[in-house]
Amino acid sequence: MRALSLTKEIAKQLEPVSDCAAFEARCLLEHFFSLSHNDIYLDKELGEPDLSALNEAVEKRLSYIPLQYILGEWEFMDSTFEVNENVLIPRPETELLCECLAEHIHKESVVYDLCAGSGCIAVSVAKATGAQVYAIEKYVGAFEVLKRNIEKNGADSVVPIQADITRKAPADLPAADIILSNPPYIESAVIPALQREVQCEPLTALDGGEDGLYFYRQIFKNYVLLLKSGGLIAMEIGEGQAESLKSIFDSLHFEKTVYDYNQIPRVVIFRKGKE
Repeated sequence: MRALSLTKEIAKQLEPVSDCAAFEARCLLEHFFSLSHNDIYLDKELGEPDLSALNEAVEKRLSYIPLQYILGEWEFMDSTFEVNENVLIPRPETELLCECLAEHIHKESVVYDLCAGSGCIAVSVAKATGAQVYAIEKYVGAFEVLKRNIEKNGADSVVPIQADITRKAPADLPAADIILSNPPYIESAVIPALQREVQCEPLTALDGGEDGLYFYRQIFKNYVLLLKSGGLIAMEIGEGQAESLKSIFDSLHFEKTVYDYNQIPRVVIFRKGKE
């Protein structure tokens, strides 16, 4: 059996559930047979491999379980993160949130990552800048993944804190120079119409309440008061939410909107106090 022919066979099976079947097939073979890109493209001889784990993975994918959960890990900002059904899958759009304030973050900065989930934001920012990042996550399953990803990536300056952002912030948090957040922001009524793969992700990481803005209001209520004068807050948003965020954060100075690769407003940035 050869790598390229098996990849094509798996891709054919995945076509009913994936627009990127060839890519997903390659990911599965690389993962289950420890192959490199070149091994597949050069059509490496595989002998008679045990296909049981691969076939099981294909069956899971055909039932719309996301590829990332099947692999158990995913790349984000040049690092690898554990992912499972307890955390949102890291997406390229969220890299904009990590990058948009990079010039303002340094080793002495205090940063909050609210609704930290897998920790992909907190870990990536800490690794890139050396800043002290407080990663705040409520749910036990996600919090365990967060802690493992901090250790996995050697992000010693990330402090995991299990807390609910809809309540008063932990009393011992130092004031923040920067707040980052990718909170749940999908309107409750929209969730049943999402792609089946997205519906496999935790509802608690998706559901932003009736208008999708519930958690932004809670961030404003409970965390903006801990932002230093002149400090910045950047939040990922859904399509069409930018103007609503300006109303919620009306006591702060609006800095800018960052657009994603499809020219959709994806991140809004505000500054406290100083203009």
